[in-house]
Amino acid sequence: MLERGSEEQECSLEEKRSSSRVGYMEAILACLLYGGNTIAGRLVAPQVPPAALSMIRGMLGLLVLAPFLWQKRKIVRLEKGDIWRLGLLGLMGISCAYITFAWALKNTTAVNAAIIFATFPAVTLALLALFWRVRPKASQMGGVVIAFVGLLLVILKGSLTRLLTLSFHPADGLLLLNVLAVALNNIWGQSLMRRYPPLIVAGYSLLFGTLGLLPWGLWEMVSYGWHLSFTGWLLVLYMGLIISGCGVLLNFEAVHRIGSGPVAIFNNLNPIFAIILAALLLKEPLFPYHVVGIFLVLTGVTLSLWADLTQDEKYQAKRSSRRHPCPKRSCCEG
Repeated sequence: MLERGSEEQECSLEEKRSSSRVGYMEAILACLLYGGNTIAGRLVAPQVPPAALSMIRGMLGLLVLAPFLWQKRKIVRLEKGDIWRLGLLGLMGISCAYITFAWALKNTTAVNAAIIFATFPAVTLALLALFWRVRPKASQMGGVVIAFVGLLLVILKGSLTRLLTLSFHPADGLLLLNVLAVALNNIWGQSLMRRYPPLIVAGYSLLFGTLGLLPWGLWEMVSYGWHLSFTGWLLVLYMGLIISGCGVLLNFEAVHRIGSGPVAIFNNLNPIFAIILAALLLKEPLFPYHVVGIFLVLTGVTLSLWADLTQDEKYQAKRSSRRHPCPKRSCCEG
């Protein structure tokens, strides 16, 4: 009896480790997609009003998730008290985040935007510590600092003079609002995913967020003169179908598996992927400060997640040292 209980506990731990590894891959893939979103946004934002672009993105994302939500309509029933929570999640994580992102790309400098977006991991950990009493590990805090230094090195192109001559504008406050909105979106989304699958949380937040964008988005579409080239429409399709559809779902899946804190740490990879994609697709040159900055970011991310990674390695070593491997299927299904 004790032996069977030990086997079941071991299988449960193994499934948890496996789920965490899947979560890491989902977070990395989401960062890759969002890195491409930054490039697409830079190219499209000057051509389309921000609310209109945000609304189109949301509607395209719903085209991806709506069929899956329809299949789940009879399986998952929303509690009345959770409908307003999902609505608030959508207004914050979709409406607010999308508009401030599109507006920022048109009205602030790329350097200011990049620096403020780079604070996302630190802001998330700070919110978790202040309001949810989730104390970050020393390795997490150290890793966040190292990764931020690496991002600064890349953003400032290796020049301390650029840092000393930076000037911030009132418009940059909206970028901070964007960071807060996305951080709270992940944290509150994590609590909702204790009751609902990530698909439900992602789909309904996108639905309510898009509904919140409709009035302003439609007004901008008819009030402003704008035109998109064929390439521009392809980029909008990417931002809508791939980012608002697949990217949002991947992000919530990762938050569900590994938590909002680790996902925030992985977000340090967003600008790194953007740099690599810009070099590959736009032929933008790479310089030595890029290499050093990328190394620091990867070091910071690894250090931040070191406790989880080493715990997984210790578990695997302990498991392999046993005579009999865990009969996963029999003990977990029996």
